Amino acid sequence: MQLVLSLSPGGTERLVIEICKRLSDRVESMVCCLDDQGDWAAELAALKIPVVALGRQPGFHPSLARQVAGIIKANHIDVVHCHHYTPYVYGVLAATLTNTKLVFTEHGRLSGGGPSARRKLVNPILSALPGRIYSVSGDLKQHMVAEGFPARCIEVIYNGIDPARRPTAMHRQIARELLGLRPESLVIGTVGRLDPVKNLPVMLQACAMLRQTHPEAHTVIIGDGPERAGLESSAASLGITDAVTFAGHRDDVRMVMPAFDVYVNCSIYEGVSLTILEAMAATLPVIATPVGGNPEVVIDHETGYLVPGQPRLIADAVARLAADPRRRRTMGDAGRWRVMRHFSLARMVSDYAAAYFRPAASATAPAPIRVPAAADPMSVREATRSTV
Repeated sequence: MQLVLSLSPGGTERLVIEICKRLSDRVESMVCCLDDQGDWAAELAALKIPVVALGRQPGFHPSLARQVAGIIKANHIDVVHCHHYTPYVYGVLAATLTNTKLVFTEHGRLSGGGPSARRKLVNPILSALPGRIYSVSGDLKQHMVAEGFPARCIEVIYNGIDPARRPTAMHRQIARELLGLRPESLVIGTVGRLDPVKNLPVMLQACAMLRQTHPEAHTVIIGDGPERAGLESSAASLGITDAVTFAGHRDDVRMVMPAFDVYVNCSIYEGVSLTILEAMAATLPVIATPVGGNPEVVIDHETGYLVPGQPRLIADAVARLAADPRRRRTMGDAGRWRVMRHFSLARMVSDYAAAYFRPAASATAPAPIRVPAAADPMSVREATRSTV
């Protein structure tokens, strides 16, 4: 069983869906959402993968762990895979009540702030219970250690995507037509939830600076969220309304991403960003802030630039790439190769399949530290059909 907050559109939720789909020939899956089902639940329902929602209320409710335990028992669940911290808290309690194998993946943080004092007290207790604990980057692992998880208990499994086919000039043309962009525009794009952690006001300021020397520059922001109205107001105050497209949430991101010339990520914090991986697979050079897992994905001066989240520095990095199409192509090619070599969806799913079928981890046995991004993809372990 996959235990999540919801299946509302997002990177973690996409990974949960892909795990369920790609293991369907060997694992009977279901998804339990602590909050509501979310828009993407319909995708799993169409595949006859059950999705249940518990309608969690604000605050901590021990009874919710008993509800999860009841679902585990009623559906004869063998493994509970918890995604993010809150599902882990309820999941580890439910798994303990039912003697069920537990897997926990931490995908990121809500901000770049320091360790939580409350978690530093609670996490040593939770991590003493049986289960396997993973982070999606080495940086995130260190943050988890700072919050009280023993380092020996945490393995790293990097996120992965399906690189799909290499985009062509025709894909670029079609993508620009779909977004209403001129062929001659220098297009700077980003994709993600419009949330404060994405730090998008800095991107708008950088684009306003860039327009002073590159009047053909156009910014595309794909995604929706609570910051949208404020960002639109900022674009207006900067005088760049006509140079920014707020495309909203789109289900065809992979199709429209070839419209970009440069991909920019200004986040205050990232685990391992799926949209950065998608951009690299689309042969785009990436400009990203050197935070979280970004430096483990983007190789500075090889697949893009790692730049502090300051408007002038970001604008200058885009200008360097704008002046050198050959460098853009070289970096884009290197990025696509890196995704195919180290960040494939097949490798990620294979690693989690192995975790599901491995013997349950004890509270005292140290887990081997494995960094999939530095190793060849691991073949999926053949095992008896199980229920996850």
